[in-house]
Amino acid sequence: MRITDIRTDTELADEARLFFGDDFNVISLDVNGRNYCVEIDGMKYAYDYSDSIYDIIPNEHILRRLDKIALYDALSAHTRREMPWGALTGVRPTKLFYECLSRGKSLDLSAKIMRDVYRVSAERAEILKRIVNAQKGKVVFPPEFINLYVHVPYCTTRCTYCSFVSSPIGKNIEQSKKYAELLCDEISKSVEFLRESGKKILSVYIGGGTPTALDDLSFEKLLSCIDANGLEYTCEAGRPDTITERKADIMKAYGVTRVCVNPQTLNDNTLKAIGRNHGSADFFGAYKIVEGKGFDINCDLIAGLENETEEDFIASFEGIKKLGPQNITVHSLAKKNGSVIRYDAGENENASSMTDYALKNLGSYRPYYLYRQKRQACNLENIGFSLVGKECVNNITTMEETVGVMACGAGAISKAIFDGKIVRFANMRDISLYIERYNEKLAAKLSCFSDIN
Repeated sequence: MRITDIRTDTELADEARLFFGDDFNVISLDVNGRNYCVEIDGMKYAYDYSDSIYDIIPNEHILRRLDKIALYDALSAHTRREMPWGALTGVRPTKLFYECLSRGKSLDLSAKIMRDVYRVSAERAEILKRIVNAQKGKVVFPPEFINLYVHVPYCTTRCTYCSFVSSPIGKNIEQSKKYAELLCDEISKSVEFLRESGKKILSVYIGGGTPTALDDLSFEKLLSCIDANGLEYTCEAGRPDTITERKADIMKAYGVTRVCVNPQTLNDNTLKAIGRNHGSADFFGAYKIVEGKGFDINCDLIAGLENETEEDFIASFEGIKKLGPQNITVHSLAKKNGSVIRYDAGENENASSMTDYALKNLGSYRPYYLYRQKRQACNLENIGFSLVGKECVNNITTMEETVGVMACGAGAISKAIFDGKIVRFANMRDISLYIERYNEKLAAKLSCFSDIN
């Protein structure tokens, strides 16, 4: 017999938080053979799952997943509530869908398993099926391919929901110049290492922070040390107030093919409240600059921002859709560790109706990648939508973890994928420590990849 105090088990505690937040009471899970008994506030819920479920879930995962399913069933019965992603608490639900397909299940049967076994809602199971369809031919590549990720940890201001490695550029101009110099060196040495190891770069992604927050000279030096050579090459320019004709010309000159221009909302009051120092008019101006240079464009929106109504979100979504960017990503607000709003009470319950509206009014767009985070509003998700043929391969392969990542910059995490296993190496998160210990950590990263190869 196994007896588990839910509070001492990270995954099961996450399951309980879906229903009770951080204040969930003592919940126990007793397992005797195939008999599961969950006790919540003195109420007992017993389950004995049929043999068929043991045939569906791989043996190496059966105990862990049945624990979560039993706990979810009990919590759902106890609270009379259901969650859109059912018993799933992981970041990548599509991985379970692909697991079903790898075991010979059809798309329809895999969607049915997501509903019947993992308790995923019919709407979310259908989204997974549509995403897998959209990802055909863009998921698996030969093992010699790897993505290059570059992290620029500076922004004009810090948003209230942000938990990324990022510092205000205005207070750190001199540091950012030194950082950019070391980052160029790390990129050059990392790419040289990859070539000597027989690796080929599949795509390039410069993220942040906001890379375009760098001064023009540092920004151009950074891009000049990356030989994109016709690859899919994405650069985040998420803050419209950092986009100028000069920055757009630099990106064009050095082979960038896709630019992220992210308003998050078109409501000026909300923009001010979340700590952004631009208005919607600035976004439209920046969008026009980027569009005029012929880039593919991605725009991000956030569902569930504080005090926003469904009408506010609809106005933003329709405003972006009217522009016709190649990608639109809808994030559900997550109260992440390290963010200003981490301990704010409550959530915007309009988030569900906001994302439902987006899913029902896509027009020419279709969902093509998805991931989830802890403490997301209404237990929702982040979904990328794309015009057909304009899917971002970097987003797909990074989220599905089918292609490794050579990552450069403070807080950047490299991934080596081999024999179905993933080895990670994280750079120093603190920018000052990244600069101070640069040579030591670069050597350690390349040594880590050498040991794997």
